[in-house]
Amino acid sequence: MVSLLVNQNYMESLRKDITDLQGTVISVFSHAGAVRFPSWKFPDKVSCDLDLVALMGQYDFVENDPEFTQHSHVVLLELVIDR
Repeated sequence: MVSLLVNQNYMESLRKDITDLQGTVISVFSHAGAVRFPSWKFPDKVSCDLDLVALMGQYDFVENDPEFTQHSHVVLLELVIDR
């Protein structure tokens, strides 16, 4: 299972999924207004105010650091839940 979390292709696919999901969220917000609830992942922040560009820049695939890459993969999966 760990090998799945340190695969660059899977990480890129997950990042694309988050980008697509965020685009859908923004589209819904444009019609219905923002939903202002605490973030599941970052409870001290409002979920619609999270800077996903910064978060995805912080959590990414690092070729020579499988432990950090695994951590990044889990954080990005948690962002899917948060959306």
